[in-house]
Amino acid sequence: MSVRLEPDWKRGRQADGLRHRESAPGALSIALVSGKGGVGKSLLAVNLSLELAAHGSLGRVLLVDGDAGLANADLLLGWVPERSLTDWIDGCATLDDVVTRGREGLDLLVSGPSPDALAILERLASGRLADANRTPFGDQRVRVFDLGAGIGREVVGLASACDRVWLVATPEPTSLADAYAMARRLVEARPDVALELIVNRAADADEGARTHAALERMTQRFLGRRLPLRAVLPEDPRVLRAVARQEPLSTSAPQAPYTRRMRLLAESLAEEVASRAPASAERPFDHAS
Repeated sequence: MSVRLEPDWKRGRQADGLRHRESAPGALSIALVSGKGGVGKSLLAVNLSLELAAHGSLGRVLLVDGDAGLANADLLLGWVPERSLTDWIDGCATLDDVVTRGREGLDLLVSGPSPDALAILERLASGRLADANRTPFGDQRVRVFDLGAGIGREVVGLASACDRVWLVATPEPTSLADAYAMARRLVEARPDVALELIVNRAADADEGARTHAALERMTQRFLGRRLPLRAVLPEDPRVLRAVARQEPLSTSAPQAPYTRRMRLLAESLAEEVASRAPASAERPFDHAS
Protein backbone atom coordinates (compact mmCIF):
# COMPACT_ATOMS: atom_id res chain seq x y z
CA MET A 1 0.00 0.00 0.00
CA SER A 2 1.37 3.39 -0.99
CA VAL A 3 0.76 5.97 1.71
CA ARG A 4 1.08 9.72 1.32
CA LEU A 5 1.87 11.36 4.65
CA GLU A 6 2.53 15.06 4.38
CA PRO A 7 5.40 16.25 6.62
CA ASP A 8 3.11 18.45 8.74
CA TRP A 9 5.82 19.02 11.33
CA LYS A 10 7.66 21.11 8.74
CA ARG A 11 4.63 23.30 8.09
CA GLY A 12 4.13 24.01 11.78
CA ARG A 13 0.94 21.92 12.14
CA GLN A 14 0.63 19.17 14.71
CA ALA A 15 -1.25 16.36 13.01
CA ASP A 16 -3.34 14.04 15.15
CA GLY A 17 -1.27 11.11 13.90
CA LEU A 18 1.83 12.49 15.61
CA ARG A 19 0.23 11.66 18.95
CA HIS A 20 0.33 7.93 18.32
CA ARG A 21 3.31 5.75 19.02
CA GLU A 22 4.15 4.06 15.73
CA SER A 23 6.48 1.39 17.09
CA ALA A 24 5.69 -2.27 16.90
CA PRO A 25 5.06 -3.73 20.38
CA GLY A 26 8.38 -4.17 22.15
CA ALA A 27 10.37 -2.52 19.34
CA LEU A 28 14.02 -1.84 20.14
CA SER A 29 16.16 0.94 18.65
CA ILE A 30 19.95 0.68 18.71
CA ALA A 31 22.38 3.45 17.76
CA LEU A 32 25.90 2.60 16.61
CA VAL A 33 28.31 5.48 17.22
CA SER A 34 32.04 6.11 17.23
CA GLY A 35 34.28 8.95 18.29
CA LYS A 36 36.18 8.78 14.99
CA GLY A 37 35.79 7.30 11.54
CA GLY A 38 37.49 4.18 10.24
CA VAL A 39 36.66 1.86 13.15
CA GLY A 40 34.30 -0.42 11.20
CA LYS A 41 31.04 0.94 12.58
CA SER A 42 29.07 0.82 9.32
CA LEU A 43 30.31 -2.69 8.53
CA LEU A 44 29.11 -3.75 11.96
CA ALA A 45 25.72 -2.11 11.39
CA VAL A 46 25.20 -3.81 8.01
CA ASN A 47 26.31 -7.30 9.05
CA LEU A 48 24.45 -7.15 12.36
CA SER A 49 21.26 -6.07 10.60
CA LEU A 50 21.51 -8.96 8.15
CA GLU A 51 22.04 -11.46 10.96
CA LEU A 52 19.09 -10.00 12.86
CA ALA A 53 16.89 -10.32 9.77
CA ALA A 54 18.07 -13.90 9.24
CA HIS A 55 17.27 -14.83 12.82
CA GLY A 56 13.63 -15.26 11.88
CA SER A 57 11.93 -14.30 15.15
CA LEU A 58 12.02 -10.53 14.72
CA GLY A 59 10.02 -10.00 11.56
CA ARG A 60 11.61 -7.42 9.29
CA VAL A 61 14.59 -5.41 10.54
CA LEU A 62 15.21 -1.75 9.70
CA LEU A 63 18.70 -0.41 9.06
CA VAL A 64 18.84 3.39 9.12
CA ASP A 65 21.81 5.10 7.52
CA GLY A 66 21.79 8.30 9.53
CA ASP A 67 25.05 9.73 8.20
CA ALA A 68 23.82 12.56 5.98
CA GLY A 69 27.30 13.38 4.71
CA LEU A 70 28.89 9.98 4.09
CA ALA A 71 26.05 7.49 3.77
CA ASN A 72 27.46 4.13 2.65
CA ALA A 73 25.27 1.36 4.05
CA ASP A 74 23.73 0.92 0.60
CA LEU A 75 27.19 0.44 -0.94
CA LEU A 76 28.17 -2.11 1.69
CA LEU A 77 24.96 -4.01 0.98
CA GLY A 78 25.33 -3.70 -2.77
CA TRP A 79 21.89 -2.03 -2.96
CA VAL A 80 20.81 1.02 -4.98
CA PRO A 81 18.02 2.89 -3.13
CA GLU A 82 16.01 5.12 -5.42
CA ARG A 83 14.83 7.48 -2.67
CA SER A 84 15.94 8.85 0.67
CA LEU A 85 14.11 10.34 3.64
CA THR A 86 14.89 13.76 2.19
CA ASP A 87 12.50 13.02 -0.69
CA TRP A 88 9.65 12.57 1.80
CA ILE A 89 10.65 15.72 3.69
CA ASP A 90 10.58 17.65 0.41
CA GLY A 91 7.15 16.23 -0.43
CA CYS A 92 8.44 14.29 -3.44
CA ALA A 93 7.72 10.76 -2.20
CA THR A 94 5.67 8.74 0.25
CA LEU A 95 7.17 7.02 3.29
CA ASP A 96 6.67 3.71 1.50
CA ASP A 97 8.75 5.02 -1.39
CA VAL A 98 11.77 5.93 0.74
CA VAL A 99 12.11 2.53 2.46
CA THR A 100 14.02 -0.04 0.40
CA ARG A 101 12.77 -3.54 1.17
CA GLY A 102 15.21 -6.37 0.56
CA ARG A 103 14.46 -10.04 0.06
CA GLU A 104 16.68 -10.82 3.05
CA GLY A 105 14.05 -9.49 5.48
CA LEU A 106 16.02 -6.28 5.85
CA ASP A 107 14.68 -2.79 5.18
CA LEU A 108 16.96 0.18 4.51
CA LEU A 109 16.24 3.86 5.12
CA VAL A 110 18.80 6.43 3.97
CA SER A 111 18.50 9.86 5.59
CA GLY A 112 19.74 11.97 2.68
CA PRO A 113 21.15 15.49 2.83
CA SER A 114 18.19 17.37 4.32
CA PRO A 115 19.09 19.24 7.54
CA ASP A 116 15.67 18.18 8.87
CA ALA A 117 16.30 14.44 8.44
CA LEU A 118 17.90 13.88 11.84
CA ALA A 119 14.91 15.44 13.61
CA ILE A 120 12.62 12.97 11.83
CA LEU A 121 14.92 10.06 12.67
CA GLU A 122 14.82 11.05 16.35
CA ARG A 123 11.05 10.62 16.23
CA LEU A 124 11.45 7.24 14.56
CA ALA A 125 14.01 6.13 17.15
CA SER A 126 11.84 7.09 20.11
CA GLY A 127 8.52 5.98 18.60
CA ARG A 128 6.99 9.36 17.82
CA LEU A 129 6.70 9.30 14.05
CA ALA A 130 3.27 9.61 12.51
CA ASP A 131 0.33 7.23 12.56
CA ALA A 132 1.07 3.73 13.78
CA ASN A 133 -0.98 1.73 11.33
CA ARG A 134 -0.12 3.64 8.17
CA THR A 135 3.67 3.88 8.18
CA PRO A 136 5.99 1.23 6.71
CA PHE A 137 7.71 0.94 10.12
CA GLY A 138 4.99 -0.88 12.03
CA ASP A 139 6.29 -4.43 11.53
CA GLN A 140 9.94 -3.90 12.49
CA ARG A 141 10.90 -5.13 15.96
CA VAL A 142 14.51 -3.90 15.75
CA ARG A 143 15.87 -0.70 14.20
CA VAL A 144 19.61 -0.28 13.83
CA PHE A 145 20.80 3.33 13.42
CA ASP A 146 24.22 3.71 11.81
CA LEU A 147 25.16 7.27 12.76
CA GLY A 148 27.94 9.54 11.56
CA ALA A 149 31.32 9.46 13.26
CA GLY A 150 32.27 12.20 15.70
CA ILE A 151 30.68 13.98 18.63
CA GLY A 152 28.47 16.46 16.81
CA ARG A 153 25.28 17.67 18.47
CA GLU A 154 22.99 16.06 15.88
CA VAL A 155 24.62 12.64 16.24
CA VAL A 156 24.51 12.78 20.04
CA GLY A 157 20.87 13.88 19.97
CA LEU A 158 19.78 11.04 17.72
CA ALA A 159 21.79 8.46 19.66
CA SER A 160 20.23 9.68 22.90
CA ALA A 161 16.76 9.05 21.48
CA CYS A 162 17.51 5.33 20.99
CA ASP A 163 16.92 2.59 23.55
CA ARG A 164 20.52 1.34 23.35
CA VAL A 165 23.78 2.95 22.25
CA TRP A 166 26.74 0.84 21.16
CA LEU A 167 30.03 2.70 21.16
CA VAL A 168 32.42 1.17 18.61
CA ALA A 169 36.18 1.52 19.16
CA THR A 170 39.40 -0.21 18.16
CA PRO A 171 42.45 -0.88 20.37
CA GLU A 172 44.30 2.12 18.91
CA PRO A 173 45.02 4.89 21.46
CA THR A 174 43.48 7.56 19.22
CA SER A 175 40.29 5.53 18.92
CA LEU A 176 40.10 5.15 22.70
CA ALA A 177 40.54 8.89 23.25
CA ASP A 178 37.81 9.70 20.76
CA ALA A 179 35.54 6.99 22.17
CA TYR A 180 35.85 8.49 25.63
CA ALA A 181 34.95 11.93 24.22
CA MET A 182 31.82 10.42 22.68
CA ALA A 183 30.92 8.64 25.93
CA ARG A 184 31.26 11.93 27.80
CA ARG A 185 28.98 13.76 25.37
CA LEU A 186 26.37 11.02 25.52
CA VAL A 187 26.32 10.93 29.32
CA GLU A 188 26.07 14.72 29.45
CA ALA A 189 23.14 14.66 27.03
CA ARG A 190 21.35 11.76 28.74
CA PRO A 191 22.74 10.61 32.10
CA ASP A 192 20.74 7.36 32.01
CA VAL A 193 21.85 6.42 28.49
CA ALA A 194 22.13 2.64 28.04
CA LEU A 195 25.70 2.70 26.72
CA GLU A 196 27.80 -0.36 25.90
CA LEU A 197 31.17 -0.86 24.24
CA ILE A 198 32.04 -2.94 21.19
CA VAL A 199 35.76 -3.45 20.62
CA ASN A 200 36.39 -4.02 16.93
CA ARG A 201 39.47 -5.35 15.12
CA ALA A 202 40.97 -6.94 18.20
CA ALA A 203 43.86 -9.37 17.70
CA ASP A 204 42.34 -11.68 20.33
CA ALA A 205 40.05 -11.71 23.36
CA ASP A 206 42.83 -10.49 25.66
CA GLU A 207 43.41 -7.38 23.58
CA GLY A 208 39.69 -6.73 23.59
CA ALA A 209 39.58 -7.06 27.37
CA ARG A 210 42.53 -4.70 27.81
CA THR A 211 40.91 -2.14 25.52
CA HIS A 212 37.68 -2.33 27.47
CA ALA A 213 39.47 -2.03 30.81
CA ALA A 214 41.40 1.06 29.68
CA LEU A 215 38.30 2.85 28.46
CA GLU A 216 36.19 1.87 31.44
CA ARG A 217 38.83 3.24 33.82
CA MET A 218 38.33 6.63 32.18
CA THR A 219 34.53 6.51 32.32
CA GLN A 220 34.56 5.45 35.97
CA ARG A 221 37.07 8.10 36.99
CA PHE A 222 35.71 11.07 35.06
CA LEU A 223 32.06 10.17 34.44
CA GLY A 224 31.33 8.12 37.53
CA ARG A 225 29.84 5.18 35.64
CA ARG A 226 30.80 1.82 34.21
CA LEU A 227 30.95 1.00 30.51
CA PRO A 228 29.73 -2.57 29.96
CA LEU A 229 31.44 -4.60 27.25
CA ARG A 230 28.95 -5.90 24.71
CA ALA A 231 31.31 -7.73 22.35
CA VAL A 232 34.86 -8.12 21.07
CA LEU A 233 35.07 -8.49 17.29
CA PRO A 234 38.15 -10.01 15.65
CA GLU A 235 40.38 -8.54 12.99
CA ASP A 236 39.47 -10.46 9.83
CA PRO A 237 40.99 -9.74 6.39
CA ARG A 238 37.88 -11.19 4.76
CA VAL A 239 35.91 -8.14 5.92
CA LEU A 240 37.80 -5.78 3.61
CA ARG A 241 37.61 -8.26 0.73
CA ALA A 242 33.83 -8.36 1.19
CA VAL A 243 33.72 -4.55 1.13
CA ALA A 244 35.58 -4.52 -2.19
CA ARG A 245 32.99 -6.91 -3.63
CA GLN A 246 30.09 -4.95 -2.11
CA GLU A 247 28.91 -8.16 -0.51
CA PRO A 248 28.46 -8.30 3.29
CA LEU A 249 30.56 -10.89 5.08
CA SER A 250 27.39 -12.34 6.61
CA THR A 251 26.44 -13.35 3.07
CA SER A 252 29.81 -14.25 1.56
CA ALA A 253 31.43 -15.99 4.55
CA PRO A 254 28.77 -17.20 7.00
CA GLN A 255 31.30 -19.24 9.01
CA ALA A 256 33.97 -16.56 9.35
CA PRO A 257 34.86 -15.65 12.97
CA TYR A 258 33.51 -12.11 12.46
CA THR A 259 30.21 -13.47 11.12
CA ARG A 260 29.86 -15.91 14.01
CA ARG A 261 30.26 -13.02 16.46
CA MET A 262 27.56 -11.12 14.58
CA ARG A 263 25.28 -14.13 14.90
CA LEU A 264 25.83 -14.24 18.66
CA LEU A 265 25.04 -10.52 18.91
CA ALA A 266 21.86 -11.06 16.92
CA GLU A 267 20.80 -13.94 19.14
CA SER A 268 21.34 -11.90 22.30
CA LEU A 269 19.30 -9.02 20.87
CA ALA A 270 16.49 -11.35 19.82
CA GLU A 271 16.28 -12.62 23.39
CA GLU A 272 16.22 -9.04 24.68
CA VAL A 273 13.43 -8.03 22.31
CA ALA A 274 11.40 -11.09 23.27
CA SER A 275 11.65 -10.15 26.95
CA ARG A 276 10.57 -6.53 26.44
CA ALA A 277 7.13 -5.45 27.56
CA PRO A 278 4.81 -4.25 24.78
CA ALA A 279 5.24 -0.60 23.93
CA SER A 280 2.62 1.82 25.19
CA ALA A 281 -0.12 2.52 22.69
CA GLU A 282 0.17 6.27 22.90
CA ARG A 283 2.92 8.76 23.63
CA PRO A 284 2.46 12.55 23.42
CA PHE A 285 4.38 14.48 20.82
CA ASP A 286 6.84 16.90 22.37
CA HIS A 287 7.62 20.01 20.33
CA ALA A 288 10.88 20.53 22.22
CA SER A 289 12.30 17.11 21.43
